[in-house]
Amino acid sequence: MNVAHLFRRRQPAKPHVRPWALSAPIVVLLICLPLLRPLRHPDPRLISDDELARLATIESLVERRTLSIDKSPLAPQRGLITRGDHVYSDQPPTMAALLAGPYSVMRRFDLTFANNPALVAYLLTLIGVTIPVAAGTGLIYRMGRMFELPRQKRAMLAMAVALGSGFVSYGVVLNAQAPAAALVLASVAAIVHVAISRRPTATSGWLAAAGACAMLAAAIYPPAIVFVVLMAATIIAMRWRARMKLAGLALYALGAAGPLLLHGALVKPVTGDLLPPRFHADLVATTAADAAAAAEADEMDDLGPAGAGWWAVLGRNLARLAAALFGEHGILSHFPVLIFGILGVAAVMHRHWPMTTKVLATATLVGAGAVVVACALVLLIGAGPMFGPQAFILFLPLTLFWSGAWLRRRHGAGAWVLAGVLLAFSVAVSLIGATNPCPRDGYDRYTVAQALSNLIRPDAIQPPPTLAGR
Repeated sequence: MNVAHLFRRRQPAKPHVRPWALSAPIVVLLICLPLLRPLRHPDPRLISDDELARLATIESLVERRTLSIDKSPLAPQRGLITRGDHVYSDQPPTMAALLAGPYSVMRRFDLTFANNPALVAYLLTLIGVTIPVAAGTGLIYRMGRMFELPRQKRAMLAMAVALGSGFVSYGVVLNAQAPAAALVLASVAAIVHVAISRRPTATSGWLAAAGACAMLAAAIYPPAIVFVVLMAATIIAMRWRARMKLAGLALYALGAAGPLLLHGALVKPVTGDLLPPRFHADLVATTAADAAAAAEADEMDDLGPAGAGWWAVLGRNLARLAAALFGEHGILSHFPVLIFGILGVAAVMHRHWPMTTKVLATATLVGAGAVVVACALVLLIGAGPMFGPQAFILFLPLTLFWSGAWLRRRHGAGAWVLAGVLLAFSVAVSLIGATNPCPRDGYDRYTVAQALSNLIRPDAIQPPPTLAGR
């Protein structure tokens, strides 16, 4: 036996790099990196208040060891709360606290908001949002194994989810919705890994990771709390003995405890409880800008007839739900390909799928419905003022993931043509939105048309005069 033959025998059977697994994340990075907000729109006068508040909190945590942003040069004009003599952002501080670590490292190399704010914001966006979006896309490929699709189709499914659900649109700006959606995908992926494993006893530790990811998503973006509960329900549906199910729930709760404790340690000194700051009306600092925005919203509220009667209330609520689905910031008016995600859930229910898979699919739609109802009818914030259904990005990638169950079935030519057309439209909308998903003043009409207009005529975007001195 010669040396060359011996060397070949000792080579690993599995490849070190799987090109199909990496293809979708690489495509996401290639799209997002040149479109990151600090690169395309570095003017600080054009940054949204949401992003400014997050950057100001990061800067204050590292440079002054406090969540208070009243001394930060990045403090926004809106979205503030007051506690004593200090001003805080009304956002959950967990994401800012996590990104304070990378900024602390940058500061050691003399890279700060004071001497290079654009590069600092670029790197923080890359670490906090873009990489999680790319990683979430890779998890879609991994989870596609449950549909028994070949690798090429799983890679295509991952790309379709990233580009057709608006996921990539919010991978270019510092926001809470995209990383929360990636964490929800990570939680589902961990549960799927345990569910399809032939040795659940050895892999059950992944349930702790599932709980940690789900709770961290809720700590970053509070509406994700509904998925913390729904993901726990899938453990009960697994084909295990009762004792093992209880152990699985305990592991899930143990994993969720870490992010919950971090959230409590950050929020409780400010609000006195575990509720996010913006849910404390007595602490909200109402500025002239907030008052003007509220007055404008009241004037533009035409969602149904005025009055307090039962029919009037029902009409307004139905109009709000219709706006969340089909309006200027609606889900289906921007990403109609999500219909095939819903059809995929239906396909799971009509086949001999494992109970865990059926519960996961049901949890996706139940969680999506709960978030829509909460935002549209309870919080009255709708889909948000930015590009597309910003508040609903949390569940859109997971919903479209279930289209993999629809893909494995046979369909006529008409169905495939319709799916291709809806996917092409959704991808185009997502890419248009990625050019500027969070302008300072948001969007006041159909966001695709307005974003396209801003892209064609960038000179029409003028810095707000009130921020000229910033």
